[in-house]
Amino acid sequence: MKKVLLASSALVAGAAFSAPAMAADGELVWSAFTQFHVSSTGVDGDSTVSGGDTNNGIDFNTNSEIALTYTATADNGLTYGLHIQLEADQSNTNDVDENHIFLEGDFGKVLLGDQDSAGDALMVSGSSVGFQFGMYGNYTGSILGGDYTSGANTAADFADAGDDTKITYFTPNFNGFKAGISYAPDADEGNSASTGNTSRDNHIDGGINYSGNFNDFSIDAGLVGGTHETQQAGADDQTYYAVGGGLMVGYAGFSAAVGLMHEDQEDSYDQNTVDLGLSYGTGPWSFAVGAAWSERDNDNASDTEFTAYSAGLGYQVAPGLKTWVGGTVGDYEDAAEDFTNIQAGVAVSF
Repeated sequence: MKKVLLASSALVAGAAFSAPAMAADGELVWSAFTQFHVSSTGVDGDSTVSGGDTNNGIDFNTNSEIALTYTATADNGLTYGLHIQLEADQSNTNDVDENHIFLEGDFGKVLLGDQDSAGDALMVSGSSVGFQFGMYGNYTGSILGGDYTSGANTAADFADAGDDTKITYFTPNFNGFKAGISYAPDADEGNSASTGNTSRDNHIDGGINYSGNFNDFSIDAGLVGGTHETQQAGADDQTYYAVGGGLMVGYAGFSAAVGLMHEDQEDSYDQNTVDLGLSYGTGPWSFAVGAAWSERDNDNASDTEFTAYSAGLGYQVAPGLKTWVGGTVGDYEDAAEDFTNIQAGVAVSF
């Protein structure tokens, strides 16, 4: 359960600002989680892979965050506040994950700062079923992003600007439909100031999403796109663009989803990705399976193809206490070849 505190605007902001007389009382919510993971990874073709198998065949690691959200409503009906996620692992040098201001009213919602983009929020793919194991949304991040699987993606893994500092706008919800758009001038985050071209300049992404219920069925669908300029050493910048979407249907504890994504970077590569996900939950138990396929056509190198299959089982031991086990197998042509990952873990959150 999240820790909720009621505080006046004057108390919250008193250290830096004087509170306006018309400011309403606000709500301050704290939350946190710590996760402990055990994993083992096996990779064929170790001579071409940095590090090869997981350390000594087994690895332990943690993932921990502390988050706070402050929300208040002005007399004119404007809802405003801030959200900050603090990284809490010992070896993490990036102390803040996300940090943004939000403004919300009849006009919709505006986010200012470091947070996921509109395209990421509106996308529907195989990972949308709530897959918490293996390659989809596992607690250590997608294993498809490792050195041994460079280029392998799920449909949700397009270049969406991540947590680059940006402005995002979402429309109000109209009968289940919502649209949004994000703009980030460069790939910098936080208080960094760009002194020239970065790896991702003038990024724009967005899309439209639908969510609704019909009798006992739930339906979610999304269509997204994005573009930016990518700096190239000693050459003109290249234009990147992506377009994709997906559909998810839920019924009687089951959720099934499919996602597709096409990416193209000028004079470099184009890639097509398809992913699938199926999950089922009953009581404290949850089960999920997934698959992903990517094919990359490289302009100046050999083409690559990636296929992966994953499955996992989770159990809610008590409120705020969960454990899981999962595994992924894959075949990465012209990369790590065969790949196997097994992981298990325990998470505590409030």
